Amino acid sequence: MGSFSYHVGQRIKKYRKSRGYTIEEFSAMINKSKATLSKYENGTITIDIETLYDISKALDIDLKCFIDYQPPIFHNDLVLPKSFYFNQPRAYMYYYDGRIHQLVRSLLCFSPAASGKAIDVMLYVAVSSFSEPDRCQHLFTGEMKPYDTITHMVLTNQINEAEKMYICMLNPMQNRMPAIGLLSGIGSTPFFAPIAMKALISKEPLEENDKLLNHIKLDKEDYHSIRSYNMMVVNRPSPLLLD
Repeated sequence: MGSFSYHVGQRIKKYRKSRGYTIEEFSAMINKSKATLSKYENGTITIDIETLYDISKALDIDLKCFIDYQPPIFHNDLVLPKSFYFNQPRAYMYYYDGRIHQLVRSLLCFSPAASGKAIDVMLYVAVSSFSEPDRCQHLFTGEMKPYDTITHMVLTNQINEAEKMYICMLNPMQNRMPAIGLLSGIGSTPFFAPIAMKALISKEPLEENDKLLNHIKLDKEDYHSIRSYNMMVVNRPSPLLLD
């Protein structure tokens, strides 16, 4: 069983279940037997590209979300703009979710867009471990446009197209300092309404301790800005340095 086939199979299984299809129902939708679909999902047989396209179409999931596999040793040889802060294939995002009173870690994966005018982004939200991004709560895809002082990302949830996410980060002056900014979109329970929160994105994994929590939680200055200007303002670079 190859790692790539297993990765693709697990993605098929995840999206099939998210759509509420049983293995019997979905095998009939793509004109395959239950046994064949089961083998696809377990990675025991290789899936051909035409069948994968049919599966992608039946699930209404972008084809690239099935084939974004990265080998265990991640190579940093992708050609990304060297003049920008986000100039490597991976970045690590953290925010504090007050609904669950927990730090949330997410993984960003970058690759050059075919158009050459932006950078493709895969965002694995709420991962258990950065080494296993497939074990995430949500998968977003979209584009990043970096500039000298600020970076913009616009992403779409691959399970629910109506759910968008916007990330706006201030690029730090020092290359090893985390970027700070805002993550906004549509909240889940109990809001189902537009939300925004402070987030940190680092070029390396950060130690998850009280120091990190203090930097991503809203502080007195944040609350003061909200009261004074009636808006959420993140205008300070993070002093949090990597060890």
